[in-house]
Amino acid sequence: MARPAVARATLWIAALAPLACADATGPDGDLCPAVASRGAARFTLSLAAGEMCVLPAGGVQVVEIGAGNASAEYLIVVQSGLRTPAATTRLRLDAHASGAAAARVPPLVAPARALPVDAFGFEDDRLGLEEASRADLTFRANARRAVLGARPLRPKPAVAPDPGPVRANAAPAAPTPPAVGDTVIFSNAVHPNLDVDCDGIHDVTAVVRAAGPNFAIVEDLDGAGVVLGGGYEAVLGLLERSVLPVLSAYFGEPADIDGNGVVWVLFSPVVNRTTPRDSDTRILGFFNPADLADPEDCPASNGGEILYLLAADPDGRFSKPVPTRFATTGAVGVAAHELAHLISAERRTVLARGSFASLEETWLSEALAHSAETFVGMSGAFLRPGSNYGFTELFADSDNFATYHFPNFRRSAFYLLGPHRTPALGNAYARDPDGVSSLAMRGFGWLFLRWFADQYSTGGGGVLGGAAEESIFHDLAGGGEARARGVENVERVAAGLGAPDTWDDLLAAWALAPIADDLPGAPSSTQLKTLHLRDVFAALHRELEGRTPFARAFPLQAMDIPLADGTDARIDFELAASTGYYFRLESEGPHPEVRLRLTTQAGLSVPSSEAIRIVALRTR
Repeated sequence: MARPAVARATLWIAALAPLACADATGPDGDLCPAVASRGAARFTLSLAAGEMCVLPAGGVQVVEIGAGNASAEYLIVVQSGLRTPAATTRLRLDAHASGAAAARVPPLVAPARALPVDAFGFEDDRLGLEEASRADLTFRANARRAVLGARPLRPKPAVAPDPGPVRANAAPAAPTPPAVGDTVIFSNAVHPNLDVDCDGIHDVTAVVRAAGPNFAIVEDLDGAGVVLGGGYEAVLGLLERSVLPVLSAYFGEPADIDGNGVVWVLFSPVVNRTTPRDSDTRILGFFNPADLADPEDCPASNGGEILYLLAADPDGRFSKPVPTRFATTGAVGVAAHELAHLISAERRTVLARGSFASLEETWLSEALAHSAETFVGMSGAFLRPGSNYGFTELFADSDNFATYHFPNFRRSAFYLLGPHRTPALGNAYARDPDGVSSLAMRGFGWLFLRWFADQYSTGGGGVLGGAAEESIFHDLAGGGEARARGVENVERVAAGLGAPDTWDDLLAAWALAPIADDLPGAPSSTQLKTLHLRDVFAALHRELEGRTPFARAFPLQAMDIPLADGTDARIDFELAASTGYYFRLESEGPHPEVRLRLTTQAGLSVPSSEAIRIVALRTR
């Protein structure tokens, strides 16, 4: 898991962090008025303020907005339901006012796919974020590749330990947690260049510095002696009180495949060395799936649950300096993210007797792990799901906000800056797409799961109070009996909740949420009921004075098309798989009829195989 080295934005803050597949459905489930017109379907929007309509776009579609005697505003989303990673659809939207002369207005062109440089000049932050994402991608790809042919371990019963130093991958240890002062020897499989070698790199000798019923914190002797005065005990307390109870409810309990009763938390220069001294980023920690592999197939496997965290190194012995407080205060958030990965991996491989090919797809795996950060942050601040928190409530504990919430709002802001160009399902191989594209993918996944839980969780009395949403995430993390992955996994869980159970239907239900959340009068189905996105983004824009990616009060800006005499516009755009392109049609007074015609960029009917939907909401 990587983050920018300086993380100036975070420090600045802390210093002040069922749709029918072939039908057009109206606000009451009725069909939107449609007629045949010269071989094409023409739909007439007859919506009152606050009402929405979903239209399929198989074939050329003409959407008619009738003339009106008063002001009006519509939000229109062209939504892709494609599930193939990196697939794109090239589309054209023509907007023509009744009576407008042809070509009176020059064609509008959608923004380029490249992320624009921030107007305030904070390009260095963006480059640091890109590098952080690239490092995270490199490690996770190498780790999966290393174990692809290995067999996962199976849980073993505990036996009494032998005296003296213990190898982490030796015969199962005692069922009680290790004791403070014990020496433990771990195998390291991670090179400084983030390559993962199942034959091992070297041994790590570590000493237990703090031990509880569920975690044992061990310090690599290579970097020992820096953290003093109860620093490790404080980390242990937060892991035991805040992290494990929440993640156990939302994701499941660790399998304890080594029989020692604990998850090892290893602070080691192994992590420090993965960051070049001149880097603008810093690797804070990771979980290595090789540790779940059978040592006969992967000799470097430690055969147990281990989280690797950055060691305190104020003098920069191993790489760029790491202040002591930075290493300990940042540890809990990183541990929460990586523990979510570990638990999901164990449930899919060890406990389900699956293979490492059963590991969750990247986009959903990261969405779940980033959600874990949010759950721990909410728990620590006594916040409840479904309470629509704005900036004031979230920032009441500034350290909590900076650690658990701000990074996810930053990722989601990158997504909202250009949702239509986000590789929402990863690159062409369903892997992390790298750079800012990775941040946008993660932002999409985190926001989508937050909306999904807010819409479809049932009952109350959850571990955080409020809606009992943990069953949704627990089900997604394991993948069910077939260990479903990615889109199929989401469809499986949605079907069990009575939600739209096909991906394109579900995305059509989600389509307006990124722009309509907390808009006055917007339908409940468009809302993230736990977060007041507009309030949080407006505050971040204000407090950070427009730095990347908070240059606007709300990152997502729709393409404006006037409801006016003379409107004759053409917008060519590309739509990435599972994303949407947003338009705002608006008049301040009486307006003529305006027709929208959606085609391919060659002017042909949009094939039904492209899974395109048009979603419309009248906001005024």
